[in-house]
Parts: sequence; structure tokens; C-alpha cells
Amino acid sequence: MRFSGAVLASVLAVLGLLGAFGPLLADGASLDGSEQDLVARINSFRASRSLPTLAVSDTLTTAAKWMSLDMGARNYFAHTSLDGRSPTQRMYDAGYPAFGTWTGEDLAAGYTTTADVLNGWINSPAHYAVLVNPQYHAIGVGRGYTTGSTYGWYWTADFGGVVDAARAAPVARAVLTAPTAQVPAHLVIPAKVAAPPDSGYHASWTAQSPDPTVVIGSTATLVLALENTGSRGWSNDGSGQQVVIGTNDPPDADRSELAGDWLSANRVTSTTTDYVGPGEVGWFEFTVRAPAAAGDYRLALRGVVDGVSWLEDDGIFFTIHVYAPLGGRTSLSFVR
Repeated sequence: MRFSGAVLASVLAVLGLLGAFGPLLADGASLDGSEQDLVARINSFRASRSLPTLAVSDTLTTAAKWMSLDMGARNYFAHTSLDGRSPTQRMYDAGYPAFGTWTGEDLAAGYTTTADVLNGWINSPAHYAVLVNPQYHAIGVGRGYTTGSTYGWYWTADFGGVVDAARAAPVARAVLTAPTAQVPAHLVIPAKVAAPPDSGYHASWTAQSPDPTVVIGSTATLVLALENTGSRGWSNDGSGQQVVIGTNDPPDADRSELAGDWLSANRVTSTTTDYVGPGEVGWFEFTVRAPAAAGDYRLALRGVVDGVSWLEDDGIFFTIHVYAPLGGRTSLSFVR
């Protein structure tokens, strides 16, 4: 079968484009042919959108390969591995400085070609947000096949904000140790206080519904929007990355007198969608119930990742205006 010159030129142009964005390998990185092709496709996709291409990190590659093999061997598919570690923790355990920079992860399963893997990520809003994040400069990818597993092939791409040159450490290590230096008795070493690492969770106020006016005992639905200005996604899959709205001023105040469909007396609600990526807006919807006494009730709120940190913008509040029904009735009617 013969190809026309136009078709052949087009095919060569595509191959040349992928080759032009082949992976720049950091120290010690090792990828098989399909993994190299996936990195090349990701870099080509990013370059077409004027985004920086990614260098292959040895440590991120180690973390990604471990994850793909572990998912296949233990037959699961989730960002949190069965040993309880998050993607950022696994990257850190592999030697990458994950807690001091941006990190992200895309997973795929059941695909047999790199083109299908990338297309699957591009067509998923949450995965697309990772692919086009301009803060990423390093990548590690890994694939693994396990006979008898649910999906067969498992793919992992781990992203980071800095290009490291560290050799990969065992990804499942539990403790890091350093040699103990012999210090002369007369030498006093000042204590070093390390700044706490950035958790990656940040937010800014975007919008909210107007303050409600409600009759005693009735309810009103309120909406609040926060932009994810951090480096980590907000997920409702139980991975520990859930952002909820908590009561504030003071933090964790018991506001059960206003609670409608809340999670608890000091936790109001979580996002209406399962995932909010960096740069995206998360929406929160909840109801308040008017107390038994008329008056104005100030409800101060703030985003929080329990066990990690409160988010910025602690000036969010609603004023719930509560009034008593006229003549003891709970409904009003008017004629003109």
C-alpha cells in the first residue's frame, strides 16, 4: 500500500513534533519506551499551549513506577495507596522535596497505548487541570501490568514544581537517618528552627449569596464560592484532601442554633463537586435554620482542611435576619 506525499508528510510531522519534546532526563531517571513516549506526548501537549515542558525526575519516576506496580499487585485504583500514603507523601518518601513545592498526580488504568492514556486525561477536567498547571517543571511516569488484576495496565504520572537531581531512595522507606557528627565539647551549635512546609492548601473568597431574611423556624439556602489558590486539589474521596466550611470567630464555634443540613455544629458543608483543582472555583451550598428569637445573627465562616490547616480569608460572614411572624402566623399574604 502506498501513502500519498501529503499523508506521509503529516505523519512525519507528528513524529517529529513528539521527538522535539522528548524527555530531558534528570540524574538517574530510567524510562521504558512507552513511558518515554508518554512524557513526550505530555510535553508536546503543554508546548502547544505555551506551557513549560517537563524534565524527568528520577525520584518522581521511582514514586510513579512504585504506584503503578502496587495498584496492579494489590488490585486497587486510587490516589491514596493501601498503606495510607497520599501522592505527595509517596513523592517525598522517594526523595523528592514534595512538601516544599507544587505536586500533582494523574492515574489511568485499562489503557494499552500512551495516546489513549493522554486523551483520557485531557478529556477529564480534574486531570486536565494537572496537565496544564504552569507551576510544574518535573515529571515522573510509570506503568505496570499485572495478570489477573481488574484493569491489567496501570499508569501513573507524578508532577512537581522543581527539577531535582537527587538519586531515588526506596519509596517505601519509613525512617530517614543521617550520620551523627562528632562535635567538640567546647563548640555550641545554635538550634535551627525550620519553617513549616507549605501544606499546599490555599483559598480566596470569590462570591456568596445575599444575606437572608427569614421567619422564625424557617430555613434559607446559602451559597459560598472559594477559589483554590493552592497547589493541591480539594477532593471528597476520603483521601484527606477534603476542604470543608467551618465556623469561625472564634474558630470551631458551636453554632447549632443556626445549623440546618450541616455536617456538625461547627462544620457546615463540603464542596458540591468531587474535585476542585488548583485555579478552579469550589462551590459550597448549605441551609441555615432561623432560631426561635427574632434578631440579626452573624455567622462567620472559613475554609478548613481538618488535621492540616485553616485556609486564608477569615473575613467571610453572613448576617441572618430573623423576624417573628405577624399575628403569630407563620406565613404572610398580601393583596393589592
